[in-house]
Amino acid sequence: TNGPYTFWTFAHAGCLVAEKELGVKVEFLRPPNAQLEEQKRFIETMLAKGVDGIAISVIDPDNMTPFLNEAAAKVPIVMFDSDAPKSNRAAYLGISNYAAGRMAGKAIKEQLPDGGKFIIAVGRLDAQNAVERRQGIIDELQGKPYADQYPGQMTPAGPNIQCGKWLLLDTRTDGGDESHAKANAEDALVKYPDLNLMIGLWSYSTPAIITAAKDAGKLGKIKIIAFDEEDVVLQGIKDGFVAGTIVQNPYEYGRTTVEVLVKLIKKEDAGIPANKLVDVP
Repeated sequence: TNGPYTFWTFAHAGCLVAEKELGVKVEFLRPPNAQLEEQKRFIETMLAKGVDGIAISVIDPDNMTPFLNEAAAKVPIVMFDSDAPKSNRAAYLGISNYAAGRMAGKAIKEQLPDGGKFIIAVGRLDAQNAVERRQGIIDELQGKPYADQYPGQMTPAGPNIQCGKWLLLDTRTDGGDESHAKANAEDALVKYPDLNLMIGLWSYSTPAIITAAKDAGKLGKIKIIAFDEEDVVLQGIKDGFVAGTIVQNPYEYGRTTVEVLVKLIKKEDAGIPANKLVDVP
């Protein structure tokens, strides 16, 4: 995986079901500090052990691609959740993160119909899922044509990006550190007293926003939009201070990924389309 987050507990459950159904052995590894070096070390260790296939939620696709291509020359490799589209992977399994970003942009429009100022919070902007979600939000708010396959042109990170009636004040990254995510949210609430909305792009991002807003006495005073289904986010929706969340299906990520890998290893038809996206709605 790309880190130790609760999100991956559901994916692991899917792997365990596939493991039992297909009679295979799955090693499920979570980089404890969400670092590129940890991910590479896990992969090197697994290749040395003689695994038959590998699935990866890639942390830093640009820097990982040469390494991934070396691994892909030895065993079938697929990406799930976060892609490395320029690598020689056999498939990417998951949602279109760009489409999910467009969905999040629509949610911002619904919450701030007259425009407003917002902050994006995410772990890193060298992960493909973060890039595509952020770009989907910006493109939706700027009214750009819809791209089925995200073309890879990223609006540079920086302050005060005008998106039609909406102003993206900043994109705050935390390097995968949940305590840093909370500190970022706290700082944003102080720095931007006229902030209208915060959106968290990774599973732990919005719980950090919620905690910071609660400590600052601003729960219910600013709009909050989430990704994924952390318990505190779902409770926030019930309680009315989280507007909504864009939810993936991590359980099915785990199950389907193992199923596709096993078919690739056995040289069977894995049902991979021409664009290499195995959609998990």
